[in-house]
Amino acid sequence: MAVPAKLLLLALALGADPRAQLEALKARKAAEEAAARALQQREGSLLSDIDAAEQSWREAEAAARDAEEERAVAERRLARARSEEAAAQAMLDSLQGELGPRLRARARLGRTSELRLLAASTSLADLVKRRFLWARVVERDLALLGEGQRALAAREKAHAQRERAASRLGALARDAQARREVAAARRDDHRTLLGAIRNARSLHERAAIEAAAQEVKLAEFVAALPPAAGGAALHTGFALLRGRLPRPVTGTVEVGFGRVVDPRSNTVTVQKGIDIRAPDGIHVRAVAPGRVAHAGWFKGYGNLVIVDHGDGYHTLVAHLGSMSTAMGEEVQAGSLLGTVGDTGSLKGPYVYFEIRERGRPVDPGAWLRP
Repeated sequence: MAVPAKLLLLALALGADPRAQLEALKARKAAEEAAARALQQREGSLLSDIDAAEQSWREAEAAARDAEEERAVAERRLARARSEEAAAQAMLDSLQGELGPRLRARARLGRTSELRLLAASTSLADLVKRRFLWARVVERDLALLGEGQRALAAREKAHAQRERAASRLGALARDAQARREVAAARRDDHRTLLGAIRNARSLHERAAIEAAAQEVKLAEFVAALPPAAGGAALHTGFALLRGRLPRPVTGTVEVGFGRVVDPRSNTVTVQKGIDIRAPDGIHVRAVAPGRVAHAGWFKGYGNLVIVDHGDGYHTLVAHLGSMSTAMGEEVQAGSLLGTVGDTGSLKGPYVYFEIRERGRPVDPGAWLRP
C-alpha cells in the first residue's frame, strides 16, 4: 500500500522515517479500535473506566517519582561515601609517608639500636638525655602506628559503605527504570482508551450522556456544600465584581456557556461553564477572595477545586494537573489553586471554569473582564 503523500511530508518534517511513522499510526489506530470493541461489549461506565485508567497511570507515575527521589538520595549517599573513603585514604597515605621512613630506619639499626645509642654516652647527663630522646622517638612511633591502624580501619569502613551505597544505587536505579516503564505503559493505555472513545461515535455519545449525569451530581454536590465558617461575613461583595473578574488562567475560550452542538454527532448539550484551552502545567488562580470548599478528585472532572466566595457564590476549576490548595484554606484573588492538566479530561489539557450563584450556573462571560 502506498504511503499517503501528506503523511510522508509530515513525517519528513518531523525528521522521522515516514514508513515507521505510518506504521506507528496504524498500530495506534488498531489499538484504539480494539479498545472500542471491548468497551462496546461492556455495560459499565465509560467515565469510571477512564477514571480507573487515569488513576492507575498517575499512581504509577507517583511511584516512579518516589523511586527516582530514592535513587537521587542514594546517589548523594554514594558521593558522600566516596568522599569519606578518599579522605580516609589520604589520611592513611599521609601517615604511611611519615611512618614508613622511621620504620625503615629502625630496621636498619636493628634490635640493639637502643643499647648502642645509650652505650655511646659520654656522661651521666648525656645518658639521661639520650634515654629521654629515645623514649620520645619510640612514643612517636607507637602513636603513628596507632593512628595508622585507625586510619586503615576508617578506610576499610568507608570502602564497605561505598560498596553498599553503590549496590543500593544500582538496585534503586533499576527499580526507578522499571517503574517509569510501567507508568509509560499505563499512560499509553489511558491514551488508547481516550482515543477509542473520541473516535467511536457510539462511545462518544455514551460518554456525553454520562458526563451530563455527572453534571447533575456536581450540581447536587455544590448545593450540599455547607457555608464556609464565617464565609458570609468574611467574603461579601462578590456580586459587585461582575464584569471585573480576572480569568483563572491565560488561554482561549474553546467552548462557551450555554447550548452547544457537537459537530460529530449533532447532539445538543447545555454547557454550565466554559472550557479554557491552555498549555499543560501553567498556573490556575482564584478569581476572587474566598475559602476553599473542596479540593480533590471528582468523577468526570478530575482534580476539582471549588471556592466559596460567600453570599451563595462559588467558582469551580476542573481538570487540574495538580492542586496547590486544600479544603478550608482562605484564598485571595490571584492565589494559586493549581496547574492546567488533563485529569478526567476527554480532550487533553484545559480548564473547565464555572460560576454558581446559589447553586445555579451563570454565564462566566458576563463576569470576566473582557
